[in-house]
Amino acid sequence: MGTLDISACKEWFSVAYVEALAYAAGYAVTVVHVDHFGVDLELRDRALRVDVQMKCTNEPETKGDHIACPLDTRTYNLLSDPGRNVPAYLFVVEVPSLKADWVSCSTDGLHLRRCGYYASMSTLQPPSNKTTKSVQVARANRLTVTSLDQLMRKARGGL
Repeated sequence: MGTLDISACKEWFSVAYVEALAYAAGYAVTVVHVDHFGVDLELRDRALRVDVQMKCTNEPETKGDHIACPLDTRTYNLLSDPGRNVPAYLFVVEVPSLKADWVSCSTDGLHLRRCGYYASMSTLQPPSNKTTKSVQVARANRLTVTSLDQLMRKARGGL
């Protein structure tokens, strides 16, 4: 196995996970290589765009049926800014503890494990002056081809 740092592996695995869903749903993905505005990915359909902050974890902090995902205050503020004209979401991809278990390949297909979830950042309240803010991501909000399509339709004004 290679020597790439585990955090880089998680980052790029989570991007690949979302790319697989987005392309299956018919949407383009732009990876933002310099994160000036709290955005890691842009999902696009012609002039329509949705901004995404990505996180990946193998040990999620759970609170009931939610995953608590810490964001630094700057990123939180950028994504939850009420003046945004583009919807913003936090996507969290949960992976197994062992990197060897993240992907399996067989004649039946390529399987990416474990699951992705999303939370809208547009409806969140401004944080206190803490250095980090925990975003509660509902496990019911699973990232799938269908849910990704619904997020894009909602951004378009549909649903």
